[in-house]
Amino acid sequence: MVLLIAVPLVVGAAGAGFLHALTWVTRCFHDHPWLIYALPFQGLLMVWIYAKPAHAASGGVKTLIARIKSPSAPLPASMAPAIVGTTLLSHLGGASVGREGTALQMGGALSDQFSRWMTLDEGEHRTLLLCGVSAGFAAVFGTPIAAAVFALEFVRLRSWQILPCLATGFLADLVGRKLFHATHADYRLPVPAELTLGGLGSALALGVACGLVARLYLFLHRRNSAAKSLPNPYGRILFGGVLFLVLVQMGHLTDFTGLGLHVIEASFYEPVWPTVFALKFLLTFLCVSYGFRGGEVTPLFFVGATLGSAAAALLSLPLSVCTALGFVAVFAGAGAVPLACLVMACELFGVSIGGYALITCAASWLVAGRQGLYDE
Repeated sequence: MVLLIAVPLVVGAAGAGFLHALTWVTRCFHDHPWLIYALPFQGLLMVWIYAKPAHAASGGVKTLIARIKSPSAPLPASMAPAIVGTTLLSHLGGASVGREGTALQMGGALSDQFSRWMTLDEGEHRTLLLCGVSAGFAAVFGTPIAAAVFALEFVRLRSWQILPCLATGFLADLVGRKLFHATHADYRLPVPAELTLGGLGSALALGVACGLVARLYLFLHRRNSAAKSLPNPYGRILFGGVLFLVLVQMGHLTDFTGLGLHVIEASFYEPVWPTVFALKFLLTFLCVSYGFRGGEVTPLFFVGATLGSAAAALLSLPLSVCTALGFVAVFAGAGAVPLACLVMACELFGVSIGGYALITCAASWLVAGRQGLYDE
């Protein structure tokens, strides 16, 4: 009971602080666009942080997953501050990265520090880590039920541990919103999504399209060509930062930097060109593969939402519904977490979209190959 209260208090406060800091650095970047020229050098600083003071935390999400599957020593205390700091550095320079990696590592590492002071068996230690992951995801994304499902689904666990994960997810979200004034985007659909036969067919077609995009992303991710061609991490991130800078400046692609939340919101009301999702896909893969920290989930939300918005003209569903389905479906395939994305769709857009989201997320997951970003 102590842990179920302490974990969401600590992680909820940390998540809210991270969101406030992320809002500030994003505003700072847009007010001072010249900061993009500092991105390659900020990348060098990130590599140094993980090579020297936070070397024990360099494995990131892989280390977290391994520790959940086989709890032993606590996660390094440097993991949470290192991932928060490097994610903020990435966004200060405009890198096209996300925040889910930060949420997972921050929540898992902060909660695991309690295991240093309490005697826990292996099952209790695993539950503590899962509760931390759920609390971190809920605090950063504002979807506590999806957070609890995700905490178990991304490590392929199905057990009673969903109950404490739900408790910590709801409490962390409540702490962040009420005590520390964290805010989350409101994507509620203006019109409920009514199920029709044509709509189900459109949802299936969109799910297949999202699954193909997710499959391409996973194929490129697994090839790891950046690491193979540039094995030195300093040279790799420096080259990637310069390449990103040149592409953004020459192509006037400032809208594709950072999280791109304003583009996501606009895609619910105005259809976008098909090139929009392709450009975000390219820039996100470039930043993640060359070593910039933060994650890729929110950029994949961007890719999916703009893909759905562009495809709406060819489908029988309304623009806002297509955008909402695309929003969750690409990540459902890329992360191999269809259940979490189905729940997230209902939490973000309303339960009326649940039937369509089930079809779209399942189709994307199957087409993408059922093996995601978090599979070893």
